Amino acid sequence: ANAEADKKRRALVEARNQAEALVHSSEKSLKEYGEKVSEADRTAIADAIAALKTAAEGDDAAEIEAKTQALAETSMKL
Repeated sequence: ANAEADKKRRALVEARNQAEALVHSSEKSLKEYGEKVSEADRTAIADAIAALKTAAEGDDAAEIEAKTQALAETSMKL
């Protein structure tokens, strides 16, 4: 039981770390290149950042990973 709990905790920490790194790089890119994309794209990226920040505050690694993937895909427009 402890091994399973450790595995879940480790997955959550890794998911949060990935999320934080992507949020940081996406916010930086949005500041640097935001004027080069449409307002709709800027809004979509900002919304994806906010959704990921909210998910990262929770304890659902799968949700964090899903929001991380969504932000990664959305921020490719930058």
